Amino acid sequence: MLYLSNAFLTLLALQSPISDRRPKSSTAESYGKLLSWLDDTFPNSYVNPSVEIAPSEVGGHGIFATADIKEGELLFSIPREACITSSAILNDKDTGKAFQTLMKKAGPGSFTVSMAGYLAKEYLCYIEGKNVLFGPYLATLPWKRQINGQEHVLFWSDDEVEEYLKGTFCYRECIDLRSEVKVAKKILNSIIGPSILKARGQWDEEKPLIPGLAFTKPPPAAVKEPVSGLGRAITGAFAILLTRAFDDDFDSEIEGEDAERLIPVLDMLNHAAEPSVTYNTDENGTVEVKARCPIMAGEEIYNRYREEEELNMPYHRFFSRFGFVPGVSEPIQNLLKDKSSIFFAKRKEI
Repeated sequence: MLYLSNAFLTLLALQSPISDRRPKSSTAESYGKLLSWLDDTFPNSYVNPSVEIAPSEVGGHGIFATADIKEGELLFSIPREACITSSAILNDKDTGKAFQTLMKKAGPGSFTVSMAGYLAKEYLCYIEGKNVLFGPYLATLPWKRQINGQEHVLFWSDDEVEEYLKGTFCYRECIDLRSEVKVAKKILNSIIGPSILKARGQWDEEKPLIPGLAFTKPPPAAVKEPVSGLGRAITGAFAILLTRAFDDDFDSEIEGEDAERLIPVLDMLNHAAEPSVTYNTDENGTVEVKARCPIMAGEEIYNRYREEEELNMPYHRFFSRFGFVPGVSEPIQNLLKDKSSIFFAKRKEI
């Protein structure tokens, strides 16, 4: 099912100038554009007027109450068509069929690769000035290190991984994750590369062998050389999915593995062991987020990441998955230099 047609024309008027599209950092202005985009493009969406996006003490930006909020009060309502789901990815006019083929051939794990490829393609096309439905949302995401406080290990250099992580509990997991992303880059280069080159005006369309007969057009030439910027965008896309994706129990298109989705605004909530919100998906796929407890004006509103796993997730795994350690404000590399017991086995005293 496609949701793009009804909202697309409305989106055209909301696109920011091309020169503003490559974010050096996520700012209050870009988040304001996000809320305007959500409100104007998806009429069924709702953002409580008593909340705002602002800098957070825990890093980056978060969502705050600007007035007292009652327990059970609706904070956000995000319709399914405003979320990035398998429907948008598998029905994409440029790469949907290629992603479908990839998933049939590659099996488990291939949906995450397809989702990362879709995000990278749409983002790179957006910053080239193309009209992209989710563009204003994509522009707020952490595509590189330190945007919105992002320090995920996928952004680290090989030297940093060896210097800081070798000998830690999470070293092997981080190495394996980085290796999987490298493989994905090679696969996705040929799938999304043509779309990016077209957006840059660097792609020559094949002409029909018999003029006027479209079916005689040869298949497009394979993209063999790495496309500039694509690898970095794919790295960012995987970091975004690892840190921001939510399970998608409403999905009926993905079989054999857990489907995920990106939910604008909800993914702006920072983590806390005691969350401020509860959320559920209604029969139409709309995500409704409500206050779990009274929230006072000026307080930051929190979610709890992967609630079903957190109680049994060691902090070093929390770092390799989400890029931070809960409740710890000390820079990660300082903890590693100090041989923190979060990452290193304690030596037994003799």
